[in-house]
Amino acid sequence: MNIAIFTDTYRPEINGVITSIDLFRKQLQERGHTVYLFCPDYKRSAGTDPHVFRFPSVRYFFPMMKERRFVFPSLALWRTFKKLDVDIIHSQVPANTGAYALVLSWWFRIPHVHTYHTLFMEYTHYMPMPHALTVRLVKWISRKYCGRCQRVVSPSIRIKEEIIGYGVDAPIDIIPTGIEVIPDRVFVDPAKLKAQYHIPTDKKLLTFVGRLGREKNVNFLLQVLADLRVVRKDLHLVIVGDGPDRPPMQKLAAKLGITDAVTFTGYMKREQVFSIFHMSELFVFASVTETQGLVLLEAMSVGTPCVAVDAMGVGDLLSDHRGGILTRLSVPEFCRRVDELLSDGKLYATKKREALEKAKEWSVEVMTDRLERCFLQSISDFRRHGLPRHSRRRRRLFSRPLPPRTP
Repeated sequence: MNIAIFTDTYRPEINGVITSIDLFRKQLQERGHTVYLFCPDYKRSAGTDPHVFRFPSVRYFFPMMKERRFVFPSLALWRTFKKLDVDIIHSQVPANTGAYALVLSWWFRIPHVHTYHTLFMEYTHYMPMPHALTVRLVKWISRKYCGRCQRVVSPSIRIKEEIIGYGVDAPIDIIPTGIEVIPDRVFVDPAKLKAQYHIPTDKKLLTFVGRLGREKNVNFLLQVLADLRVVRKDLHLVIVGDGPDRPPMQKLAAKLGITDAVTFTGYMKREQVFSIFHMSELFVFASVTETQGLVLLEAMSVGTPCVAVDAMGVGDLLSDHRGGILTRLSVPEFCRRVDELLSDGKLYATKKREALEKAKEWSVEVMTDRLERCFLQSISDFRRHGLPRHSRRRRRLFSRPLPPRTP
């Protein structure tokens, strides 16, 4: 197959959507498919990959989204796309490039699959509009956009239920991203890494990795550490990542009196992140907005157990209680479970073994099998029925007769 991926976020940004794109793209290419990537131009090195095409773009105007890009249409990329003989379009974000993918799907008569990566309802605080209006807009865009797609990919059962509640009635396939399980992964020397980021060598490490935005609920973890320090002095919290809320988080750490027990590393190279996982006792996670919680699987792939708040995709991932522990959104309960896991050697060894086992079950190879079947089913459905008619109310543009597809 010739597959065209459209995304509003890509490198040099670092986030779960990009990780998902890279993992699936690598697997699909290894299986003989040709995968083209359409993404924003970040005004940096264009790179040498002939299958990556960049849209002209600028930073978003909202201060809380300054790392994101606003993409502009490109006639040159339209002409490029026309020559690629694409069999299926796979969009990742229903924003600017997502809209471009939608139009290309209609114009060239190509089936379109969309992955609903992000629970946008939890990001409405970034929008400069009244909250009630933003919520209605998110539901409307989700319903209309997904209704134009042949199929929708959901990373978890809970996200599928959520978007069905918005009125999305397109076929939905549950396909988590999966992870690379590398048995002989090489790690950075722990002493060197700790010295580089001024991490103490005599403490047990609790680690968080993710974007430092309000939706990740890192303040909850800071309060957890402050409460745990009352009963045990051997803990240190490592926060990997960056984002708009980093300065307020650092101020909160100072207010709680735990500045000496917290390290903010900023962004790290991927091999360093896995090394941090490997030298940590626990991965801790309190976000209630995750569609999947891929970062938990990454931690478990090197044998690091997790303690996480039971919400959305994370709840699906740890619902069997293997490889980690789920808690309510309660600081005392979270503290108790962390202390229990670190104090019970037998329980810790069990969770560590389970973490490795679960990571293998959620491998990217297994999930790519599912994604391939989704693509093939979409192509088959398109050949039988043409463009999807899942949306209840269709715009006039999409009701007009289709132009013939260019050979």
